[in-house]
Amino acid sequence: MWSVVVTDGSRRFAAPLQRLLIYTLVLFLAIGLATWIALHGPWLGLQMSPLGEQGVKVDRVHEESPLLGRLEEGDILHGVLVNGSVLSLSEYDHLSQPHAMPTFQKYHDYLDREDRVASALQTSPVTLLTDTNSRVQVEPLSARPLDSLPVTFWLLHFYGALACLIGLSVWVFRPDLLAARLLALSGVGMFAATWLHSLWEARELALSARVFDFLMRGNHMALSVLLGALMVLLVIYPQRLRYSGWIIGCLVAGIFLLQLNENLQLLELPLHSFYLPLLAYYLVGVTLAILQWRGASDSPEDRAALRWVYLSILLAMGMGTLVYILPVAFDIPPLAGPSTMVGLAVTLYIGFALGILRYRLFQLERWWFVAWAWFLGGLAVVLVDLAVVTAFGFNHAYGLGLSVLLVGWVYFPIRQWLWQHLAASAEVSMERHLPEFVEALYISPEEQVPVLWRQLLKQVFQPLALEPVDNTIKDARLADNGVRLLVPVLGEEGGGLSLLYGQKGRRLLGRRDCKIAQALSMTAMRINAARRASEEGARKERQRIMRDLHDDVGGRLLTLIHTAPDNHYEGLARTAMEALRESIHALDDKRRFYLDDLLDGWQEDARLRLLPTGAKMDWQSLPDDAQQIAMTPRYYINLRRVLDEALTNALKHGAACRFIFNASLEKHQLRLQLSNTLPETNRSHWHDGLHGRGLSNMQTRMQELGGELCLYCLTGKTRQFFLEIHLETYLLKTTSASQ
Repeated sequence: MWSVVVTDGSRRFAAPLQRLLIYTLVLFLAIGLATWIALHGPWLGLQMSPLGEQGVKVDRVHEESPLLGRLEEGDILHGVLVNGSVLSLSEYDHLSQPHAMPTFQKYHDYLDREDRVASALQTSPVTLLTDTNSRVQVEPLSARPLDSLPVTFWLLHFYGALACLIGLSVWVFRPDLLAARLLALSGVGMFAATWLHSLWEARELALSARVFDFLMRGNHMALSVLLGALMVLLVIYPQRLRYSGWIIGCLVAGIFLLQLNENLQLLELPLHSFYLPLLAYYLVGVTLAILQWRGASDSPEDRAALRWVYLSILLAMGMGTLVYILPVAFDIPPLAGPSTMVGLAVTLYIGFALGILRYRLFQLERWWFVAWAWFLGGLAVVLVDLAVVTAFGFNHAYGLGLSVLLVGWVYFPIRQWLWQHLAASAEVSMERHLPEFVEALYISPEEQVPVLWRQLLKQVFQPLALEPVDNTIKDARLADNGVRLLVPVLGEEGGGLSLLYGQKGRRLLGRRDCKIAQALSMTAMRINAARRASEEGARKERQRIMRDLHDDVGGRLLTLIHTAPDNHYEGLARTAMEALRESIHALDDKRRFYLDDLLDGWQEDARLRLLPTGAKMDWQSLPDDAQQIAMTPRYYINLRRVLDEALTNALKHGAACRFIFNASLEKHQLRLQLSNTLPETNRSHWHDGLHGRGLSNMQTRMQELGGELCLYCLTGKTRQFFLEIHLETYLLKTTSASQ
């Protein structure tokens, strides 16, 4: 089990789970003490509700009540007879909260009347006056049964214990972290506030003023501890705000002054003496949250954590403010009772627990939930065993066996369902990503490898962020206890990649993720090495062919040029030599050509070909920034051959008068357009020459480039023959990434 070591080297008195169990037992003892106090006192066995001027109405008579058979549901009590005088219950609301009174004077007035009713119930016997002027004498019982305690009593203890245990469970695993201490302190404040609150919620008709005032003051002090700890937590977590010392000092001073004023009752606050400070707490919390959010603008980790902190604190406090505090402050009936407000407050701590699971709040890992699961599993067996033995009278052996069955069949399935829905799954479906990645990696050029590797990591792990790191990463490894996964890079020298959290920030990265990343890295490296070996073999073969063509065929053509009998044969030999050079260049995958060089060279050749025909060509060139598009020799030769064949078709099927050539770059497409006038004699048969080998070769070359070839005739007064070449610019740019 995990043990915690303090900074001075001495060990804590117990391991975290053992300490958590001790704290849980202390909480149960405290709840037991509150239950004992609530069960002892004068008890009439009546459940009543206020009726305003008429008094209070009997809603239920408990089966163990001393008034069973003497009072019935619906009876109205309008007073208590005390020493011959009537203590009226008119306008008496025994369900009200004293701190709902807006001023100190009204607070004391309420306590005084409550005290008179409580004193009247201490007399023996107690004489109750009904609305029919009948008198009912009764001896109150000195204790009440357990089932007579209201549901609100148990809800308050459940809320307080849950909040306190969540705070303490963070602290026992991170005892030296100030933020964890503050969360634990707020949880203790929550439990103390609900513990005191439960005692006046359990009252049947009245409490003495002295006891009620003590409970009120203690409750408000505990709330100040709860809210003050949360405010300081917002100052220092996830990062310390600027001037944090001054801010904390002002918060502590403000809380001290508010408590001093409330206990000494020096100054009546406007609007409401008790609830105005709670509104101030909320406004301060919102302000601190905004400051923290702005301070975390450059930190995705902190912002991911802050989402849960703010959702937990601000929404819980905001809902409580809307449904209870604001209505009471403005003397409006609240939308919900105080127990509902406390229930909203406890969602704050549940939000922290989910934040630990998803965003590693307080530097806690997923084992925090595993530890909680084991702890609650054992606690559930103990509690169910106690309930079975107590309720059904089974002996301990049978009770333990039945408890294990109930927990195994009920608790653990529910826990597993919650775990699956609340915890982000760490399962990675590799069969959806790996085949496509392997294929893409094997056929893509070298410069595309880093892009493909990053895409695969994003698809598999869905990190909150993927960032480069300066240090060279050779093997995949975890960092910051699962916050980051460091993996090698592919296709680049040195450095590495850092993956922040997994599944869009919903979970930490674990050992299985590390193994998967390492396996992917090794697979990718081997595939990359195999592709490089294949490319190297092809490159060597191309170099051999280049040498053979240059030394053998090139030499023969050069001899033919020098021994040609006339200019005609010499020109043919030189044309063949130029074609051979281009073919050799096409085999050199490291050579790069630029688009402006291609168009300039083709324009010069076109001018020489058009010169004997007397035809003219209007030329529109590309902008300067588009002319520097680089391409491999294969792209260069394919484009050049297509343009040459396009001019040949134009000369063969068109009218040798005027040609128009436009080159443009539109969005992601390079458009090369050649047009000329179609002779009248060829207009009905212009398409007959468009199905020969030349056009087929053009189509094949364009398909290899990933482009599109368009041939069509425009109708109208002028009929023209068009050639359009659409080529994706992206394909050209990717071939020049190494330039």
